[in-house]
Amino acid sequence: MRKFMTVLTVLALVVLVAAPAMAQDRPSLADFLVNDGRFNTLLAAVGAAGLTDALGTEGPITVLAPTDDAFAALPFGAVDYLVRNPEVLAGVLTTHVIPGEAYTLREIAGGATVDSFSGEPVTFALADGVLTANGATISSVDKLVANGVVHILDSVIIPTAAAEALAAATTQVRVAHFSPDGGPVDVAVEGTKVLEGVTFGTISDWLPLVEGVYTIEVFAAGEANPFRTVTTRVPGGAHITVAARGIVATSDFALQFIPEDYSEIGDGLARVTVLHAIQNAPSVDVWANGAVLISNLGYPGSLGDNDGVDTVNVAAATYNIQVVPFGATEPVILDLPGVTFAPNTNYFVAAIGTPTNPSYALSATPGS
Repeated sequence: MRKFMTVLTVLALVVLVAAPAMAQDRPSLADFLVNDGRFNTLLAAVGAAGLTDALGTEGPITVLAPTDDAFAALPFGAVDYLVRNPEVLAGVLTTHVIPGEAYTLREIAGGATVDSFSGEPVTFALADGVLTANGATISSVDKLVANGVVHILDSVIIPTAAAEALAAATTQVRVAHFSPDGGPVDVAVEGTKVLEGVTFGTISDWLPLVEGVYTIEVFAAGEANPFRTVTTRVPGGAHITVAARGIVATSDFALQFIPEDYSEIGDGLARVTVLHAIQNAPSVDVWANGAVLISNLGYPGSLGDNDGVDTVNVAAATYNIQVVPFGATEPVILDLPGVTFAPNTNYFVAAIGTPTNPSYALSATPGS
C-alpha cells in the first residue's frame, strides 16, 4: 500500500495541483483539465486515490491526457475495474506522464521513444498525417500549462501489466435470440444499447465485459421500455452465451446464461456445445454419422437440474447430424446433413423453434 500511495502521490503532484509557474501567463495543469470539460474521468480516476490536496511539482512534464470519450471506449466495466484495483490504475495513469521534459510537437513528430513515469516506454510516431503515442491518436497537441505541455489522446494507453490484468478479468459475452415469438429485439448493457434489431435464430458477435455486476435489458426493437431485465455478476476470463428462449406470449420467456468451455482443444478436434431450446419438445438424442453423440438432452429444467446444454469434443470432420426423441430413431426432429466441424474451433449449436416448426442456429469461434 505504501508503494501504491507513493506512486499516486507523485502522479497527483503532477496532475492535480497548480505547480510553481514556468510561465506566469499559462494556466495550471489542474485548471486546464477542469476548465476544458473533456477530462472528468481522468480527474475522477486520480481523485479516487484521495490525493487531490497533494502539493505541486516544478516540472517540466509532458502529459498525455485521454478524454472522457477515450475512457468510454474501453471495454464495459474497465474503468470500474481499474478503480477497484488501484495499483493497476496507477500503472495506467502514470504511463500518461513523462517527467523531466516538456515535449512539444517539434520534439515528438520525428518518432521519439521516451520513458513514462511508470517506466513503460512511450513511442511517438507520425504517419499519414496522424500523430500517435503507443498507437493512441493524439488529437490535439501543445496545450501549454504552467509546468509543462499537454497532448490530448482519443484513446487510453494501457501498459503491459495493466493489459494482462484486464485480459484476465475480461469475459466474452454474446446474446442468442431463440424465442420463437419474441420478434426483433434490442439488447442493452448498463443502459447502453449494444445490439439492435436482433432477429430470431441470430447469435451475436462477442462483446467484452470486464468482471463486475451488470444489468442486461431486452427490448422489443425500437421500444423504450424493456420487457425483460436481469442483473447478474459476470466473472472474469470466461465465455458466456446469454440465450433468450421460451415463449413471450405465455410468460415463459427467460434469459439463460450458458458458460462455455474455451480451454485448449486437442489436436485434430473440434468442441461442440449443444443447446436444446425447443420448448415442449421431448428429451432428445443427437446422432452424428449414425452414432449417438449426446443422449437424453432435455429442455432446460425439464429433467431436474438439467440445463439443456451438453459439450463434447469430436474429431474434426464432416457429419450428418440428426436430432431424434430420446431412445428412438424417429421421427427425426432436425436433420442437418453435411455439417463440417473444423479443427481447433468451438461450435455452438442450438435446436430452436417449436415442436411443429423446429429449426437450428450454429455459430463457430476459432480456438486460441
